[in-house]
Amino acid sequence: MIRANDEPESAGLAATRGLTTLWVHRSLLWAFVLRDLRHRYTGSSLGFFWTVVTPLLELITYTFVFHVIMGVRFVEGGGGTHYALFLFSGMITWYAVSDGLARATTAITENGHLIKKVNFPMEVLPGAIIASAVLNQCIRLGLLALASLALGRGLSWTFLLVPFAVAVEAAFVLGVGMLLSVTAVFFKDTVHWVKAILLLWMFVTPIFYPASNYPEQFKLLLLLNPLAHLVGVFHELILNQRLPHPHSVIVIIVMSALSLAIGSSVFRHHRDRFADLV
Repeated sequence: MIRANDEPESAGLAATRGLTTLWVHRSLLWAFVLRDLRHRYTGSSLGFFWTVVTPLLELITYTFVFHVIMGVRFVEGGGGTHYALFLFSGMITWYAVSDGLARATTAITENGHLIKKVNFPMEVLPGAIIASAVLNQCIRLGLLALASLALGRGLSWTFLLVPFAVAVEAAFVLGVGMLLSVTAVFFKDTVHWVKAILLLWMFVTPIFYPASNYPEQFKLLLLLNPLAHLVGVFHELILNQRLPHPHSVIVIIVMSALSLAIGSSVFRHHRDRFADLV
């Protein structure tokens, strides 16, 4: 464990050790994922099916508002089914990112009784939250694949690359989530800021509308938005059935690597203080 007088780790080494910790304690990680899923769905009438029902209800609502009422289309002449598939693809990505970040923010502060245990692998706490979000995303991606087969153009070989996109996305969310979990230990208002920023982030990302609708004067905002690139990558691989633009691939890989390196480094640097502050 890192001490104040130890030589600081490089960000890359911290990221490697953080991932190694999650792998070594993968059984514990999976146990926390299962506990999280049971906690969220036990006692409800539909149980785990809410992970499908909720996005479907929102999909119907957003399709009606943005496509039927406002006339938004992802391509000229695209019908309601086409819009719904593209919207659902973007929503799946958004759910994974927003759910992972919002809940990872409180992963440390809500588990003080575990933090105080000797040699407890603290990386498991935000890691389990992200893993749970990714598991839910995979279920929704399966539903999107079925919808594409039944209502769209089907699936192509590019769908085989979707797991790599999910892995890159998970690395990005894990890094940011670890950073936010540390921030929340020192600044209690962090969770409120995260919720507000996530709401803003959702609407400035081309989820409900195509990226081509972005005003020219704000194109830089679009280019620097990692979520916009992630949404675009899933659109291309699943629905457009072609490889995404290399620029988008480079952006999300670089941002994911930076996120994981910085988040892991900050987490490992401060984790010795968690027990005294939560």
